[in-house]
Amino acid sequence: MPTQTRNGFTTVSRKDGAPRLPSLDVSSPAASPRIPMALQTLLPPTVIDAVLKACAAVDARCLLEEIRLRADRRASLTVGGRNLMLDLTLNATELFSILTRMCGGSLYAYSQNISRGYVTLDGGIRVGVAGEATCEDGRVVGVGEISALCIRIPHVHGNVGSEVAELLKRMRKNCGEPRGILLYAPPGEGKTTLLRGVAACLAGGRDPWRTVVVDTRGELTFPVGGESLCLDVLTGYPRELGVSIATRSLNAQVIVCDEIGDGREAVSLISAYHGGVPLVATAHGSTWQELMRRRGIRMLHTAGIFGAYVRLRRDGMGGFLYEITERSEVDAVI
Repeated sequence: MPTQTRNGFTTVSRKDGAPRLPSLDVSSPAASPRIPMALQTLLPPTVIDAVLKACAAVDARCLLEEIRLRADRRASLTVGGRNLMLDLTLNATELFSILTRMCGGSLYAYSQNISRGYVTLDGGIRVGVAGEATCEDGRVVGVGEISALCIRIPHVHGNVGSEVAELLKRMRKNCGEPRGILLYAPPGEGKTTLLRGVAACLAGGRDPWRTVVVDTRGELTFPVGGESLCLDVLTGYPRELGVSIATRSLNAQVIVCDEIGDGREAVSLISAYHGGVPLVATAHGSTWQELMRRRGIRMLHTAGIFGAYVRLRRDGMGGFLYEITERSEVDAVI
C-alpha cells in the first residue's frame, strides 16, 4: 500500500494516492478553549473544572471529543482518541438535573429522542443517554433512572474533506455516472467531522455543487462563515424522507447524510441514485468486507450507488489517515 508525506505527516492511500486529511485547531470560546459555549451554561462548575484540569495536562493539539458522566462511577473524557478518567463522581440526581437543563427544563418535550438514546444540543452536540428503559411491544416508550450521559463534541476542521470532495468530482468526470462515496470507520473515529467538511467543500469554492444535507439527528451543524455555501439542510427528517425531498423537491446535485445501513433506507437511496444524484454518506464498520455483509449496504453496492469506500483512521495528532477502496476492487472479490 503506497505512502506519501505531507507537512511532516505520513499518509496511507490506495491507487489514486489520496493524501491524509489535514485538520485545523477549532476556534472556541475564550472562557474555555476546549468546552463549547453551549455546554458551559449546562454543566455544573464541578464538571467544568474537572474537565479543564484534565485537558490542561495533555497536548493542546489534541481535541476534546467526549465527556462521559456516570452515576456513582468516575466520569471520563476522550481527548485525542485517549480515554482519561476524572477525579469526579456524580450521583443519579445530579445526572437527572443536568439532563433536565439540557432539555430546557422539559424532559417531556425531548422524550421521543431520549427513548431513542440521545438528545441533540445547539451546535450539533449529541448527548447519548443511558438508563432504565420502559418497553411496550418491543419498543422503548420511556427511560428512567438515568445512569450515564455521553456528550460528544463536534469540531470544525477548516480544510478537512477537500480530498474526498475532489475524489467525488473526479469520479463524476471520469465515469459520467453519479456514483457516490461511503465513509466508514468504527464509532468515535471522526466520520461526522469529516462528513461535515466534505459537505462544506462540495458546497463552496469557485464551482459549488447544490448540496443538500439530510441531518436526521441535528449533528451536521455548520459554522458561522458558511453563509456563502451553496447548501441546504433538512434537519430532523427521517433519512429516507429527507433523501426523497432532496432529490425531488430541492434539485440536489449531491446529497450528504450520516449513518446509513438498513434495508428500508436502501430503497430510498437507490431511488435517489436513479434520479442522477450522487450520495456521500457514512457507516459504522472496520472493513469494506464487513460492510458488504450488511443487507442494506450490499443492496446499495449492487445498485451501483458508491464508486469508492473510504476507511478513516486517526493519525494520533488530531487529523486522519484514510484508505480508498474502489468499487472495482470490491466487485473483484464478492
